[in-house]
Amino acid sequence: MKRVLLALVLLVLPVLLLACSDDEPAATDATTATATVEGGTSGAEGTAPATPSGEATQAGTPATADPGSPVAPSSETPIPPATETVTSTYTIPTSQLPLVRFEGAGVELPVEVPPRSEYAIGLSGRPSLEGRGMVFYREDFGQTGFWMLNTHIDLDIAFVNRDREIVWVTTMFADTQDIHRPDQPYVVAIEAPAGWYAAHGIEAGDTVEYLFDLNAVVTD
Repeated sequence: MKRVLLALVLLVLPVLLLACSDDEPAATDATTATATVEGGTSGAEGTAPATPSGEATQAGTPATADPGSPVAPSSETPIPPATETVTSTYTIPTSQLPLVRFEGAGVELPVEVPPRSEYAIGLSGRPSLEGRGMVFYREDFGQTGFWMLNTHIDLDIAFVNRDREIVWVTTMFADTQDIHRPDQPYVVAIEAPAGWYAAHGIEAGDTVEYLFDLNAVVTD
């Protein structure tokens, strides 16, 4: 009887050992397959852990912001591409433009200062004008008028005399040919978005300060 039992044990034991050895490769294959799917690659790279959230997946790719973290908006107004003739100052970022300060209101306006050879272009040919203006300076302006031929946006204009005093402020409407001129001489004209002067309470009699050297910046 003992010999029969011993024989049965010897027959069953190899089967159990074989079953245990077959389980081990199956577990390894499952792990490798999962890593390949998460990593998105095959071969040796497929066994690497998935890329942690928020880190770049390759050189030069920016990290994803953590959920809930604020993203600072750009303070620069995008400059749309021009489809018509514009001044050479058109593409200067607003943050890099010189400033004119309106002393009574205590506000400043970034301004383009084109060369005099481009005064006939002025702000014409533009699709929009946001947060900036344009300065025209000539000692012999006298009472020269301005008009809005080929200018597709409404504008305000302030005429300033040699004493830096505004002598007249008016609004000029897009694509019109009305002549706008003050009733007294001026040396500087400052164009701004329509409604900008009224919004800041700026009117005739106020004074301006140029936070740059007019004679040095304005060229022919």
